[in-house]
Amino acid sequence: MKKRLYTLPLGAVIALIGISNQLHALPMFTKQTGFDCAVCHMQGMPKLNSFGRNFMLSGMTMSQKVADMNSSSSDINPSLLIKAKYEKSWDKPSKSGWVQDKPGKTNEGRWSIPRTALAYVGGRINENIGALLRLSYREEHNEAISGKAIYAKETDNGHIGLAFYSSSNFGPFSGMEIYNTGLYKPIRTFESRKLVNATQICEIGTGSATGLQVYYDTNSIFGEEDHLFGTIGMYAPGQDNLYLNLTDNLLPFARVAYEFPIGEYNLILGAFTIVGGTTTNSENAALRVKRETYGIDIQLEGEIFEKSLSIIATNIFKNKVDYTGYGAGSTEDLESQDNDAFSIEGQIMMNDDIGLKLSYLRFNDRYDYKKKNYINVQDINSAITAGIDYNFVAYVPMKFAIEYSWVKPGLERVKDHSYVLFTLTLPF
Repeated sequence: MKKRLYTLPLGAVIALIGISNQLHALPMFTKQTGFDCAVCHMQGMPKLNSFGRNFMLSGMTMSQKVADMNSSSSDINPSLLIKAKYEKSWDKPSKSGWVQDKPGKTNEGRWSIPRTALAYVGGRINENIGALLRLSYREEHNEAISGKAIYAKETDNGHIGLAFYSSSNFGPFSGMEIYNTGLYKPIRTFESRKLVNATQICEIGTGSATGLQVYYDTNSIFGEEDHLFGTIGMYAPGQDNLYLNLTDNLLPFARVAYEFPIGEYNLILGAFTIVGGTTTNSENAALRVKRETYGIDIQLEGEIFEKSLSIIATNIFKNKVDYTGYGAGSTEDLESQDNDAFSIEGQIMMNDDIGLKLSYLRFNDRYDYKKKNYINVQDINSAITAGIDYNFVAYVPMKFAIEYSWVKPGLERVKDHSYVLFTLTLPF
C-alpha cells in the first residue's frame, strides 16, 4: 500500500483576505509549489487527494522558489478561471409544480458565456502566512468578493489553526474544509449541484457566510496511516449588515472526520452540525435566524482494476432554517427551509483524461409553505445523474463535462423531468 503523504516541511497558514477559493488546479499553485496538478488533486479535478488536503491544512505556504533560495520570503502569483455553460431541461416545474416554458428558463435552453469569471492572486507571504484573493463574476450574482484568513501552527503530527472568512456563496465551512463531499462547494465530483449532492440541495455547503473557525488535525491516532480532522466555529449567513445584523445572528457549527486505510482503499467517515440562533414573533422586529442541521458523510478513494475510483455518500438527517422578523423571505438567501436528503456519487477514471460519473439523490422538502400549492413540490423520490469529464490541453489545461439527470418527483401531479448540462472550464 502506498504511504500517505502527510508531512510538509512548511506548516502554517493565513489565507489572508481571499474570496472563497474554488480550486480547479489553479496554475498559481503549480507555479508556487513546482508540482504538477496531479500531486495535490485526484485525476477528477478539482477534488483533493491526501497531499492536497495537507497542503490546504498547512496554509498553502509551500514554495519551491523559497525552498531553492533557503529563505522565508513571499511567493505571490495570479490566476484566472473562466467557465462557460449550456443547460437544457425538459418539463422542469416551477415552485407551484406546473411546467412553465418562459424565455431565459432552462426549459428553453440557456447559454452562459461566461458562466463564471474569476481572478485570483495569492500564495505564500512568509513561512507562517499565506494569502488568497478572489474577485468573481457569476451570471446570477454579478460581481463578488469573498475571503478567508487562516493562521496555522505545525504540530508533531499535524496542525492547529484559526480561520476567519467571508464567502459570497461557498457556505459556513469555507474557512477550512478539505474533503470532496460537497460540504465546501468548490470541492465536489459533479458540476451539477442540486440534483446530485445532498449538502448542496439542502444549501449547507453553499450560501454567503462570514465566520471564524478553529481546526486541528493529527496523524497516527490508532495506526501509522490514519488521520483525524476536527473544527468548530461560528458564522453568520451573510457578508454585510444589509439585511441581517451579523453579530446578532451567529450560528455555532462543528465538523469531524476520521480517515483510515482499508486494504488498498482510503476511507473517510465524517459528521457535521450547525445548531443555534433565535427567532422572533414580530414581523417588524430585526431579522433573526435559527438553524438546526445534522449530517454525516463518507468518502472512499482508491483504485479498482488499476483505475482511480472515488465514492461519496452523504445523509442529511435534519436541516431546518427559520428566518423571522423584518425582511424574512424577501430574497432567496433569506427563505426558511425544512428538509432532509441522501446522495451517493462515484467517479472512475478510465485513463488520465476521461472520467465517468454516476449519482443518486433523494430529497424530502418538509417545509410548510404559506402558499399551499408549493407544499411537497420540491420532493424528489430519485434523481439519477450520469456524466463524463474530459481533461485536455489546448494552450492551457481545460476540462469539458457533460452531465444528464433523470428526476422522479415525490408529488404525483409533478411531471418527471430531465436536465442536461455542458460546461467548459479554462484556468490560466
